[in-house]
Amino acid sequence: PNLKGTWVGTGMSVRFQKGPEPDPNVHGMPKSGPQEVEFTVTVDKQDGFRFSGRKTSANHKEAIVGVIGFDNKTAYVVDHNGIEFWRIVSPDKVESVYLHTTKDDSVAARGVLVRKR
Repeated sequence: PNLKGTWVGTGMSVRFQKGPEPDPNVHGMPKSGPQEVEFTVTVDKQDGFRFSGRKTSANHKEAIVGVIGFDNKTAYVVDHNGIEFWRIVSPDKVESVYLHTTKDDSVAARGVLVRKR
């Protein structure tokens, strides 16, 4: 599947802080507990099953790299501290589950990405 393009969605997440609450501008997540974050994923390079790009929200930007699974219906994406699992529902819709853990916090999230045309 071709994943190049701009994808938009809202992440519904839950987070817990392992120490003092962080600056509210980090990941747009000012506190522990349930959160909603609007984000954009831009896949600007794809070579067969390998792809790369960036993920942005109002308060954060990071690079991503990923691969499409052997079944051509899943993709596995990593950023600098998290892993994302995508289920490719249709050419323009992806369901996403994201997990990240650092020394400061842990996050679990899910959302639906829709490709902008």
